[in-house]
Amino acid sequence: MKLTVVGAGAVGRLWGCKLSLQHEVHFWTRDSAPSLTVELNPLAPNEKSATCSFPANQPARLTQADSILVTVKAFQVEQALEDIRRHLRPETPVIIMHNGMGTQDIARKLLPENPLLYATTAQAAFRPDEQQVSHTGIGQTWLGALNTTGRRHKALANELDYALPPCQWHDDIAYPLWQKLAINCAINPLTAIHQCRNGELANQNYSQQLTDICHEVAQVMTAEGYPINCDELKHLADKVIKATSQNFSSMNQDICQHRPTEIDYITGYLIVRAKAHGITVPVNTRLWQQIKQLEQHDNDQ
Repeated sequence: MKLTVVGAGAVGRLWGCKLSLQHEVHFWTRDSAPSLTVELNPLAPNEKSATCSFPANQPARLTQADSILVTVKAFQVEQALEDIRRHLRPETPVIIMHNGMGTQDIARKLLPENPLLYATTAQAAFRPDEQQVSHTGIGQTWLGALNTTGRRHKALANELDYALPPCQWHDDIAYPLWQKLAINCAINPLTAIHQCRNGELANQNYSQQLTDICHEVAQVMTAEGYPINCDELKHLADKVIKATSQNFSSMNQDICQHRPTEIDYITGYLIVRAKAHGITVPVNTRLWQQIKQLEQHDNDQ
């Protein structure tokens, strides 16, 4: 299969390297470089690093692609789809994979004829420098359809599972997207504000704040049609905190590197949906405001 990965961040590079073992992979990036070289540091310490070389930014390869995997950040989705859509065949399936929620309407508007799918992944990756990417954690990936034609491409879940397991198809992709959003609401802002690893949140002094976050998220998820209680969400968050204890969240890294964060598509999306249901979420609103202030501080420097 011919695949184009749109976005050369840590997650895109990880999936690109893994998919290239079975498929012909091409990258589409923000620059015009005709090639991309990635040094993949595997998760297992006894495995050797592998160097992967890819063609990049070639419109003909984009047109010929059997599938597109978009791995840019949520706030970059609109521009990325604008950049590629004139090159795409209408029958080419497009998978969009990012933290947070809220880009679905943009995808439908810009690619009205293409089969559209969304994915959420707990696979973790980190870029120690410009060329390297380190696989830092294994986690579940879910894939599901956004539109009717997307449902015809259920087999893509098998391809992703073969490349970087575990990956499964979900008939209602909004449910795992909401679960991932809930965990991100709990972990990402706190680790960004306190500039700490995920595992620090297991300390008792964060317990009440995590509970308060989960209480608000559970109310919104239930109103959205995905009933869950605070205890269940807190248990999920604690489990992820423990499993990823040595990792720095993506929002932590964005604040550290003075980059824009995905807060508007994580906590911000929660706030928007809460308002639609007449639910107040003061704890999450304060966290959103704190991250926006940190972003503004970075812009002012």
